[in-house]
Amino acid sequence: MAFNMDYENVASAFVQFYYQKFDVSDGMQRAQGLADLYDADNSYMTFEGVQAKGREAILAKFTGLTFRTIQRAITKCDSQPLYDGSILVMVLGQLKTDDDPINPFSQIFILRPNTIGSFFIGNEIFRLDLHNN
Repeated sequence: MAFNMDYENVASAFVQFYYQKFDVSDGMQRAQGLADLYDADNSYMTFEGVQAKGREAILAKFTGLTFRTIQRAITKCDSQPLYDGSILVMVLGQLKTDDDPINPFSQIFILRPNTIGSFFIGNEIFRLDLHNN
């Protein structure tokens, strides 16, 4: 494979789609909206230090989140092409859930090409950027 020279457009479209699907008020709706982005066996996610492998485990994590509302502002999205056609995406922003205070967050994705000409989330790491914990 080769570098994907359209990586910035792919990353930008992905980030917009991902957060539109994630930032809904219902955990089941969130899981359904994101299901096609994860591979059944080859997706990995670390969410606040807890790892999950595969679509089923990742979606179970999303379904189990306890907040009812989420508001998010993206500060910056950076991306890079990887040698195998994958795309590295880093997102910085702020979010607010329910009555919690606004918190900064960081999220990293590696988008892997699949056999049908699109991408799946191969790797994902999410952290609130809390410095006092």
